[in-house]
Amino acid sequence: MIYKNLLGTLGIILALPVLVLIAFAFTLPITISGIGYLLACTLTISGLITAPWKFKYHSLLIFGGVIVAILIAGARLVLGGQNTTSNLKMITLPDGKENRWVSTIIDEQDSVIFGEAIFHRIGGVSTNEHEQITPALNSAYSEMRSTQAVFPSPFAGTYLNLQQPAAFDAIIIEPDIKRHPEIGVVFLHGFMGNVTAQCWEIAQAVNRFGAVTVCPSTGWRGEWWQPQGQAILQVTFHYLREQGIQGFYLGGFSNGGFGISRLASQLENEDDLLGLFFIDGVYDGESIRDTGFPVLVIQGVQDERMPVTEARRIAEIIGASGTYVELEGDHFLIMKQPDLVQNAIAIWLEEHGPKK
Repeated sequence: MIYKNLLGTLGIILALPVLVLIAFAFTLPITISGIGYLLACTLTISGLITAPWKFKYHSLLIFGGVIVAILIAGARLVLGGQNTTSNLKMITLPDGKENRWVSTIIDEQDSVIFGEAIFHRIGGVSTNEHEQITPALNSAYSEMRSTQAVFPSPFAGTYLNLQQPAAFDAIIIEPDIKRHPEIGVVFLHGFMGNVTAQCWEIAQAVNRFGAVTVCPSTGWRGEWWQPQGQAILQVTFHYLREQGIQGFYLGGFSNGGFGISRLASQLENEDDLLGLFFIDGVYDGESIRDTGFPVLVIQGVQDERMPVTEARRIAEIIGASGTYVELEGDHFLIMKQPDLVQNAIAIWLEEHGPKK
């Protein structure tokens, strides 16, 4: 009886977050697999809660929920493994192995959209930032799914603390060209971790130049200036060189941009680095200017995290080597204003980057 009471208590504890997710599911776009996982959780938790009541079917409910979850995860693994011709893939560096199984079993759309909604409710995202972010994300995922039904994501691995220099997820998006790419773009994520959709949006800007896009993953805080982040960045550079990439550009969003800023003096030693770009995250204009690289700074006018006045001041310090672009929007420009961000990057690459 004590054992069944413990199962009941566990069920009640687990029911609370699941009820929150179910409540959100009535107002947020959710994938078919997300609905299936909620059903699986509901069955399993119902079985746990009814265990102390001597309900004879409680074991069947638990078993049914587990089976449903296994079937959904298995289907996603199979479908994900069939994307052998897709331009989008994820590997584990430095070994170059195929992506971890955990990167496919949960759809990134559910993780990011539900996660953002919860983060907003606890004060992590302002009302202005939250506005229109859900339809923007949903639109991006719909476009991605039109070319690849199941795609990998580093999101789950990041929050399981799997992003380490000895083994970290890297999203690779190849250009639509028949020859092997000679140019690469490394894009660093910010606070809250790496997201395939964000990498995909950046890749749309550089794809037309025949450049491969690589988005490595570090911890969810995006502290690229720490030893772990620096080591992951160097492994990523090494990977590009091994692939025959002759030159590459380094860009970052938010903490990714701050990381590049902090590491600017070290980046001068990368002979095949061709330029730097920053999106809603830049500081220390002197160090950036002294690298001698062409620089692009994209800044949202309504950004609450990176004040536009500070971005203007830094751009002025960078001077002639810099291109400064202001766009109407907040900190989440990449997802909310993807066309404008992509256009700014493309124009800059036309002037300072690889030719078509």
